[in-house]
Amino acid sequence: MVTLFPLFFLLAFAVCEDNVRYAAVIYRHGDRTPVNFYPNDPWHNESNWPVKPGQLTNEGKRQHFALGQWLRKRYAHLVSANFNPTEIYVRSTDVDRTLMSAQVNLAGMYPPKGQAVWNNDLNWQPVPVHTVPEYEDEVLAMKKKCPAFDREYEKLKRTTEYKNRLNRFQNLMEYLSINSGMKVKDYDDIVDIYSTLYIESLYNFTLPNWTASVFPDKMREPACYSFVTSTMTPMLARLKAGPFLQDVIGSMMYIISNETIGSNYTLPRLAIYSGHDYTIGNILNALGVFDKNCPPYTATIFMELIKVDVRYYVRISYRNSTEIVEPRVLILPHCAQDCPIARFNELYRNLLTVNWNYECGKQFPPLLGVSFFVGLAIFFTMYIVHKLHFARVSHNYGRQRSGFENLVNRIAIQIQR
Repeated sequence: MVTLFPLFFLLAFAVCEDNVRYAAVIYRHGDRTPVNFYPNDPWHNESNWPVKPGQLTNEGKRQHFALGQWLRKRYAHLVSANFNPTEIYVRSTDVDRTLMSAQVNLAGMYPPKGQAVWNNDLNWQPVPVHTVPEYEDEVLAMKKKCPAFDREYEKLKRTTEYKNRLNRFQNLMEYLSINSGMKVKDYDDIVDIYSTLYIESLYNFTLPNWTASVFPDKMREPACYSFVTSTMTPMLARLKAGPFLQDVIGSMMYIISNETIGSNYTLPRLAIYSGHDYTIGNILNALGVFDKNCPPYTATIFMELIKVDVRYYVRISYRNSTEIVEPRVLILPHCAQDCPIARFNELYRNLLTVNWNYECGKQFPPLLGVSFFVGLAIFFTMYIVHKLHFARVSHNYGRQRSGFENLVNRIAIQIQR
């Protein structure tokens, strides 16, 4: 009986994995150097670092290579051993460290075998990674300009709740401003310094004495809270995370439709997205399942479409660790670990129904809208008045000219006599 249990467990696990009909995997890039150094940073010189600021390090490459190998095992039932473009789609933000993370992750997933070997001295094969310029990307980079989002965010920062919470860290921000040499005024400024100090501590650099009283303990909470603010209200969440969730859930619905009607044509069963810590934070917080801890390197969200009998469910898991460990299945608010797809769509209707281009590009704020139409009315009024005045002047001028021409004609006749 003891010898049969492991076999039974493995078979049960395999059956469970076979029930995954589609998976979207969203991960953060691997280990990197600091993006921004604060003005008084003693380690700001690039010669102190193995690569340029904000670039993926060799450690980051190793982290994602290992994650790619693990993903190969997890989704072996969805993708073949050799790369097949109809089975997998990979997208990255247009940033070096995320593009490189995706490439090395795929190197772990797809070591060339058989006919895929093209160079006996290189155990690697190219796999396409798609991207969009950061400031044209509302789906993954989430940085495309959206005036409606900017207005809502400014509105949030004027609320008493937001101000009172930020005021809790006023002494900390003043302390950081004095010692770092930069003006620290909000959560984003705090996380910038926190991230730099965290990386420098990983690389065993001696931190300035002033940091001992605030890093990491006093800085951690406000730094990690920076990943909440962009999706803090229903409207912010709709505009920031809505397009991405539309993309993923839309793919799930397409696959369900094709399986229901028995169509052979379907989308890739595995979609991989290479992003940032704020990508992870925005998605999880919009779904109401963010644990308010800063997402570490290679933190990964798993959004899986599960089929049990004839019913479909959404399962979301999160691996909040750089280590290769099993992700934790999250319990969705007002649902369960495995949430029926119809229930999921109902719960997150606010996110899934966003018309991003219209809401961001064509909506007037109330004051601007009123001003626009008032201005338009004034313009047409002035235009009509001008036309009437011009017509009256033209009429009078025509009468004067007609009288003048009659006088000239009479004079000419008299001269001829």
